[in-house]
Parts: sequence; structure tokens; C-alpha cells
Amino acid sequence: MRGVLSKVEPSPPLRRPRRRRRTQSEVIQRLVDAAHQHFNERGYTATTTKDIAATADVSETLLYRHFGSKAGLFDQVIFDPFDHIAQRFLNPAGTGPGPTLDLAGAKVFLDQFLTFLDGNHRLLRDLLVKGIAETADERSEARLDGMRRHYREAAKQLEALYQETGQPCPLDPDIAVRLALGMVISASLMGEWLFPDGAPDQDRLAANIRLMMIRALAPAKAATDGSPG
Repeated sequence: MRGVLSKVEPSPPLRRPRRRRRTQSEVIQRLVDAAHQHFNERGYTATTTKDIAATADVSETLLYRHFGSKAGLFDQVIFDPFDHIAQRFLNPAGTGPGPTLDLAGAKVFLDQFLTFLDGNHRLLRDLLVKGIAETADERSEARLDGMRRHYREAAKQLEALYQETGQPCPLDPDIAVRLALGMVISASLMGEWLFPDGAPDQDRLAANIRLMMIRALAPAKAATDGSPG
């Protein structure tokens, strides 16, 4: 008697779980995070949009759609945060430029700026050597205009600080505010040269810079003591 062979039904194909569609803000954040990583690890020139897109697990098409170019991502990683920090210092109330520069209240600005510098150490040092022109594109002049605007506003507020006390300003305000910013940048990015025996912690560094800025820039009546401790 011949047995009846049972028919084996083929297994249904395995279905891969469908990945949740990312929101636009998630895509942008992934690209910014990936760009920040590559810029700091490899420098601006050595990083490609393909590298950034691969790390972010996002197509290059979306990168160009949201940022236009690698330089656009650079703006988001470096210039936008700097612009935000500067705006908060020059306009702490968020209602327009203040009448005077709040040198005595510079602690928050210095803490935020030093943290920003420390988080972008490799890239910023690379730019100091190779120059900002390396990232040049059609947006470069707009970036520089933004920096000039911050310098002009800070200089105007410094001059107003002296006018309020009836004292002549012994400094060129435009030069003074740029030198003050240069001091902060140098203290962070050139720490190995300035402190070969070991850099102070950020709180101590910020306190000393703040006191020097107050004593150097502010008129006598406004230069209240802010001991670094």
C-alpha cells in the first residue's frame, strides 16, 4: 500500500519590521551630530558629505536639502552656536540690544563660551592654522557680517558704559572687545602653551578672565570687585 505524501506548505517570507519614519528635526539633528563628530575628528577638509550622511544613516540628498552644502553644516555646528551665545550676552533680556555691556554679569557668557570652545577644540584649532577661508562658499560673507555685527554692538555698549559714568573711554572700543574675545579663545585653544604645567579648571579660568575683562574694559565706577577666589 502506497503511503500518501503530505504536502508541505512553504513558510511565508519573513517580513522585516518597518522602520519608523524619522521626523525632519530628527534627520537634521542626526546630520548635525555626525558633522560635529567628523569635523572634530578629521577636520573640515578631510570630511566629506558622504561620510556625514553615512554616519547619520541619512541620504546625501537629505543633507543637501536641509543644509545646501558641507559649509552649511559647518555653519550649524560652529557659527550658529557662537551667534546664539553672543546674542544672549549682548541681549540677555531677549528684547533688543541693552543700553550697556553687562561686564559684571559675564560669568554665564564665559562659562558657555569656554564649554563651546572645549567641545570644538580640534576643529577650531585646525581653522586657526588653515584659516576660515577654507570653509568659504557663498555664505562666508554672511558669517563674517554676523561677527562684525556682534563686534559693533559690543563696542557700542562698551562706549555707552563710559558715557553713563561721564568718563572718556581710554580704549578704542572696537579693538578692545576683539582683544577681549581673543583672550578667551587663546585661554582655551592655546592652553597647552599657556599652561604647560597643567591648565586650571574651567571655573577658575573663567573667574580670572572675567575679573581681567572688568578691570581692563569697564570704567572705574563700574569695575566692581569680582574676586576669582
